Parts: sequence; structure tokens; C-alpha cells
Amino acid sequence: MPKKNKIFRISLMGGLIGLLTTNPRKALEDNINELNAIGYSVVQVKVHKTTNLFVWALQVLVLLCTFGLFTWGGGYLVIFEKEIA
Repeated sequence: MPKKNKIFRISLMGGLIGLLTTNPRKALEDNINELNAIGYSVVQVKVHKTTNLFVWALQVLVLLCTFGLFTWGGGYLVIFEKEIA
């Protein structure tokens, strides 16, 4: 049977706020359960880190401007597949 693939990015917060309020396991579990409910299965989960120098510099700048409280962080890339009729 043919399969349909979907790549889903789960973003996490960085900084002190992210450290105190973000639960990576729950974020993964909630998103996986949501897509499982519509028929998708997880194929692979990969850690997503910023490799672009400009984006990394912007993240550091935001972190400095917020006195270490907030920046956007990495997260996960989750690859799903679903059999289609």
C-alpha cells in the first residue's frame, strides 16, 4: 500500500522560562498522540538543533535582551507515516 509521510517540528522554549516550564517528554507525547489519533505512526524522532549561524546569533541576542529569561530553542523533528487507500 502507498504511504503518506509527514514531518512535524516540535519547538521548545529556551532560557530560564523554558527551563522551568517546558516538559520535552510531554510535548513529544501530546503531539504524537494527536497524530496517532488521525492514523499516523511514528517512524523516527530526531533532535533539532539550530545549525544556521545567523539564527543562532539571533537566539543569543534575544536571550541577552531578555536577561536570560527567554529565547526560542531547538526541539524535535518527528517523522510520521500513514497508509493511504
